[in-house]
Amino acid sequence: MNQAYPFFMFTNCMAEEAITLYTSIFSNTKIENLERWTGDNPMGPAGTIQSVIFTIKGATFRFMDSTGHAHSLTPSTSIFVNCDDEAELLKAHESLMDGGFELMGLGEYPFAKLYCWVQDKFGLTWQLSLT
Repeated sequence: MNQAYPFFMFTNCMAEEAITLYTSIFSNTKIENLERWTGDNPMGPAGTIQSVIFTIKGATFRFMDSTGHAHSLTPSTSIFVNCDDEAELLKAHESLMDGGFELMGLGEYPFAKLYCWVQDKFGLTWQLSLT
């Protein structure tokens, strides 16, 4: 297991829905470990995600649900994905835009044949690129 990886906390108990979406979009994804909160706990309701470690294209991430914190995700941190092909990028864009919005529109840029930066309905931002 990697010793260092990005960690994201979801304050509205949306980690499981987010994981389900993200692992359905990208190739080469895998849930490595999933633990749920049990019983009465001020950090999260029973059954919500205490910790989930998963990979997208070989990069490891950790998510959790928490009701014990007021802070939330910010666009200053994003997940950058080099997509395999245009079809994957377009699928990801469409899926992440469902309830989300664009920070940089889908198009050609000097640094990529096709690129966009989107914030999904959970508040996580994604930079999708095809070079």
